[in-house]
Amino acid sequence: MLYFPQLVSGAVGQFPVIKNVIQRTITNVLPDGSTVKYADPGAPLVQWQLQFQGLADSEIGTLQQFFAACEGQLNVFTFTDPLSNLLLWSEDLTQPEWQASTLLQFSTGAPDPNGGTSATQITNPTGADLTVQQTVAAPGWYCYALSVYVQSQMGANISLLRQAGGIASPSVYATGSAWQRISLSGQTSTTGETVTAGITIPAGQSVTVFGFQLEPQPIASAYKSSYETGGVYTDAHFADDGFTVTTSAPNQNQCKLTITAH
Repeated sequence: MLYFPQLVSGAVGQFPVIKNVIQRTITNVLPDGSTVKYADPGAPLVQWQLQFQGLADSEIGTLQQFFAACEGQLNVFTFTDPLSNLLLWSEDLTQPEWQASTLLQFSTGAPDPNGGTSATQITNPTGADLTVQQTVAAPGWYCYALSVYVQSQMGANISLLRQAGGIASPSVYATGSAWQRISLSGQTSTTGETVTAGITIPAGQSVTVFGFQLEPQPIASAYKSSYETGGVYTDAHFADDGFTVTTSAPNQNQCKLTITAH
């Protein structure tokens, strides 16, 4: 499988990134002249316009090699949307995409940091640490930022977990009665084609969480809720067969790329 490469900075794109979602409506004209319109759920198209500036010669070379491997529009590749949350159901840990021990207890509808009731209280009544996590079909070698809002009335030392290729990178955080957003960033040296992100609840502890987010970049951005779709597109294509690079000086290259996916 081909994967769109990250830059040396650990980002997939540079601002400004333009993202368009194109929908299709089917219109039927009836014999009496009236019309019936329906949305076509199988036809939406997502389009990104990426503009790169100040790229080093090695970075532009990597993009050129990747474009050549895709043969322009011909071959499909996986693209991680730099503007989306890669995780599914970021506020509903009871969905099947989240893997959790049956011994963990989930209480939904808890007050969240935004004044709503979309947080989830997770209680671990056992004598062992337990984890809730989600696996995403994205490159394990990417740089990622995993973030979540946490709160614990009694105080607890919880762990965020990022794992790829069998290599785990956990980090421990102290929580308190006030909401705080914690994040875990880094990169794993692996060839694995999935990445797992989650949280570990210590034995006998209870923690309220809200807004899990995984992004293909080194620093967490503003929270973006997700539902049945995330930011990983496995059917992406380049929109053009040409690749134009403008070089103004050594290690000063720029280009524009358009990517589409269903």
